[in-house]
Amino acid sequence: MTRSRYVPLIVLFALVLVAGCRSAHTTSAILYIENEQNYDKAVQVIQEGFQYRDDEPDAYYYLGEAYSHLAEEAVEANDFNEATKNYGLAYEAYARALDIMPEEWEERVVTSLKYNYNNRLSQAKRDWDEKYYEQAEGHLRLAYSAWPDSTTPIKSIARMKMQMAAEDTFQAERSDLLNEALSLLDQVLGQNPEAYDLQLDKANVLAALDRNQEAGTIYDTLLSEHGDDTVLLGEIANLAINEGDFERAGDFYIRIVDLNEADTDAANDDNNKAMLLYAGTWYSDRKVARYEDSLAALERAAEYETFPSENLMLQRVRSYYNYGKKLKDDAGTETDPVRKTELDTEWKSVMQRAVEVGVAMTNSYVTNANGFFYLSSAQLELGDFTAAEANLNTYNELSGSGTP
Repeated sequence: MTRSRYVPLIVLFALVLVAGCRSAHTTSAILYIENEQNYDKAVQVIQEGFQYRDDEPDAYYYLGEAYSHLAEEAVEANDFNEATKNYGLAYEAYARALDIMPEEWEERVVTSLKYNYNNRLSQAKRDWDEKYYEQAEGHLRLAYSAWPDSTTPIKSIARMKMQMAAEDTFQAERSDLLNEALSLLDQVLGQNPEAYDLQLDKANVLAALDRNQEAGTIYDTLLSEHGDDTVLLGEIANLAINEGDFERAGDFYIRIVDLNEADTDAANDDNNKAMLLYAGTWYSDRKVARYEDSLAALERAAEYETFPSENLMLQRVRSYYNYGKKLKDDAGTETDPVRKTELDTEWKSVMQRAVEVGVAMTNSYVTNANGFFYLSSAQLELGDFTAAEANLNTYNELSGSGTP
């Protein structure tokens, strides 16, 4: 794509008449640019003019314009190296114009730099959206050459490689892509080491590479400064899941839900039920045994439903049953008679709640074998042997004998 910035000849010649305003070489170069689109000739004429005067901001600005056009022609010709070279030369020329006379030329120079930069970013976005990743990376690198003061193109390439690494198509190249992303992130972090979003990206890449200790160190640092960022909390939860620390993951899920429910944006509540369900399920594992937290999370999850779902009801009856069993075991080892009596009362109450939820579940979901199993188990603990046997038979009919 080439640019047309038409300047009437009468204006050009009028400017020449202004003493000290513009050299003849620069004026000739403008004519080559605007009227003949002969950008190589424009460069040649300006370079010749530098033999007589090398402190004219106009000359450097229009040298930047000529190189910019040459870069665009190289893009059209799919000559990446030539485009990179000319964008770099354009940037250097524009920068020199600013050095000589910053106040007078800043607006025009910035406008030209943005034009080159945004042209390449726009094309990169179109290619990225269409998953033409190689072309997108090329345009992003050209954007960086056009305006190297901005690290956005390099950051974008890193994120694109992270996206590619997550796609099935690139699984054979996943490790290489992630390592490339990591190198790019380190490059931009070198210029902006405190950038939160880049640090978070780096931690995510490290986690994806199973470099969990390094990722965890970054997450912990970010957490101390950005503890209310739900994106960060979600990434830390994912790391905990990858490490098998489901209790920690559940804690972060609960924090995310608390933050989501505390704000006024209903759009971020879509995943609250799922996170509460996961947390409640993980807490009720016997190795974790945080049954009160489990039941609290599951009850909160139920508030998001108009009709109780099968999985949620199953997790509730399971959690009530496991909690009741723990309390009963605690009562069996308790030596203080007063506390022992309290625990006996507690476990029976919790187990009775397991029966109530189990009955509701098996009435609604008559083919769920595990529902009948936990219902039968709770009834057995309470001494209701007839009901327990009947529900155990139903469980066996649905799934065969054994423990779920």
